Amino acid sequence: MSPLIINLQNQSGRTHNYILCQQTPAVADAGQAAWPLVIVNVRVPDEGSAKVALQIPDPYYAYAITTQAPSHGSSVETIAKRAVTLGKKQDDGTHTPGSIIQYVVTDEVPDLIDGALPKHGLDNAFEIRTGNDFTVKDAKKGNFLIGYGSQDQAYQAFMPRPNLAYQVIPSLVFYLNFADVTKGALIDTEVTGNPLEIDFSALDSPIRVTHNPDGSWSLRSVEHS
Repeated sequence: MSPLIINLQNQSGRTHNYILCQQTPAVADAGQAAWPLVIVNVRVPDEGSAKVALQIPDPYYAYAITTQAPSHGSSVETIAKRAVTLGKKQDDGTHTPGSIIQYVVTDEVPDLIDGALPKHGLDNAFEIRTGNDFTVKDAKKGNFLIGYGSQDQAYQAFMPRPNLAYQVIPSLVFYLNFADVTKGALIDTEVTGNPLEIDFSALDSPIRVTHNPDGSWSLRSVEHS
């Protein structure tokens, strides 16, 4: 897939540090919130512009990561990552399930290993399975996080629970906002305020985004401007 292009215009009246993160994924059986991570970080002066090229990962990677504190702006450390394939519906109507990755903890250190051959799964999803080699208390104490992203960095993360199978479905929806945080940091969306939603499943790239003087956002496909 070609990169998704965002042409960003800052007309807000002040310099901003713009950040881009991915929508929290659909995670079957999770029942818990995920942390988005900053994928793109670009500083744009008032009346300035920037071009953001976003490459959708192919393949995606499953991640085992830790952080000193799961809070807004915190950095993370990658412990392990594994390339995954997503489940796919074939032209003949049959379904090819996505990868299964096993999350394991040995001597309080998380790791990822290839799981059993998948027999079922959701379209556009891969699976992360956890076992009984850690507890919820262990995960909280060690600030264990699992998630997915590109080969270079995680996009989303959430705290694992034992003995679960997570069906993870990455989204094509992204959020643009501004905040003084670094690339790869955890984001609390309640802290960053009102972001602009960009749904690349419904938009043609490239797109033009303007941050207006009243603080609002304007978005349109360049081809249809």
